[in-house]
Amino acid sequence: MPATPYALAALVITGAACTASLATPSRERPAPDPLICELQILNIAQGVRLRAEVQSPRAVEGEYMLAIDQRGAGGQTTIRQGGPFALQAGERATLSQSDLAGRARDLDAELTLRAGGQVQTCRAAAL
Repeated sequence: MPATPYALAALVITGAACTASLATPSRERPAPDPLICELQILNIAQGVRLRAEVQSPRAVEGEYMLAIDQRGAGGQTTIRQGGPFALQAGERATLSQSDLAGRARDLDAELTLRAGGQVQTCRAAAL
């Protein structure tokens, strides 16, 4: 059965572009192209599907870290995973996809991307 967005619990959290420079004026160093991170929580027949995605307008290599915490009647589950990623210019990639028993409101998730001197984080919190 194909996954369909769960009307109230589907979260699409798109990280805003990280374009601020710390101490160097933009005329000396151009702002980096933004990394876009996205966490989706979809309702499926067996529970929920969490999908972590990344997109960049330019070719980039980096690392990701995904943290998922799930609470329920049976206790608590903690999942941590990460690894390298590489994108071509304009490419969108799925970094992780997990099918979990339970409800979307029982999940908290955080995706952190590190690439090209940028750190971008997006979160999906229980409803």
